[in-house]
Amino acid sequence: MKKAIYSLLLGLLVGSVSAQEHAIYSQYQVFQNLINPAVAGFDNEFLLLANARHSWAGFPGAPRSYTFLYTGPVGDKLGLGGSLFTEYLGDQIASRIQGIYSFRFRIDRTQVGLGLTTEFVRRRLNSEVLTNPLIDTRDQLLNGGFDGQRLFTSSFGAHILYDNTMFFSLVLPSAISAQLDEIPVEDPQSETGAGLRYFILQLGGVLNVYQHNFKLLPSIAVRSIRNVPFQVDLNLQGRFLDDKLITGITYRPNSKGSIAFLIGTQYNRFNLFYTYDVAFGPFQQYSTGSHEFSLAYIIKRKKPPVPIQNTNIYQQAQ
Repeated sequence: MKKAIYSLLLGLLVGSVSAQEHAIYSQYQVFQNLINPAVAGFDNEFLLLANARHSWAGFPGAPRSYTFLYTGPVGDKLGLGGSLFTEYLGDQIASRIQGIYSFRFRIDRTQVGLGLTTEFVRRRLNSEVLTNPLIDTRDQLLNGGFDGQRLFTSSFGAHILYDNTMFFSLVLPSAISAQLDEIPVEDPQSETGAGLRYFILQLGGVLNVYQHNFKLLPSIAVRSIRNVPFQVDLNLQGRFLDDKLITGITYRPNSKGSIAFLIGTQYNRFNLFYTYDVAFGPFQQYSTGSHEFSLAYIIKRKKPPVPIQNTNIYQQAQ
């Protein structure tokens, strides 16, 4: 019985590290900085962002994650940033410190951003597990779980904006990964070309309805992440009253389907967004859905040495 518990705990620990090296968000369609390093400084703005997500709310041990992120331009070509991420999943705690770097340039009517991240990831078991009477505190393998598995990872991204109306985005999450501890686990990069097998791909655009002063932003995202089911997101976002009202919907046809509703607003330099996710599968009866909040503060860069056209696809002139 005890060996089964040890195997289960360590299996969850190792499996979660492999699957969750790259965090999952619903509000990536609003703040692409959450998943793509190439967007850092791309729109010539400084961004301070706090994000909180509670998945499968109401289910014991459901995931809760918190992200604090900063990105901004450095001169006319570079972007820098960083983020802190913490996730609680059952008796596991994951932490990530991330550095973000980007380079952007223009070719005629096309702006291109290239970026990468360097990340230190630590995932460990909560010390409260020791209060379980079935746990043998002398077990060396289990103690390794309390000390935590440590990884160094690096992700790559590209973002292309054409004529301020169409965009293409590609992320290779955790394309490089190195284990920094001796906890026994199958090397996630042992597969040939494994680092290039997983990706997040987005394609979308902006449809301006000038006579009614609003915009529609349709997009599609395809996500293939290690140990996570293949997923397709069909997104539609609407922006009304000069972005005073922002709504959106995401439909995911995979795994019996799910849907997410987005609502948000912009007031001066502040942005506030809320997303509610609900699944169509039988598991939904045990959960009240998933909730995600973002609060952002955006500062426009003042008087750049060389004027740069506003490339924020979500804030184009009407």
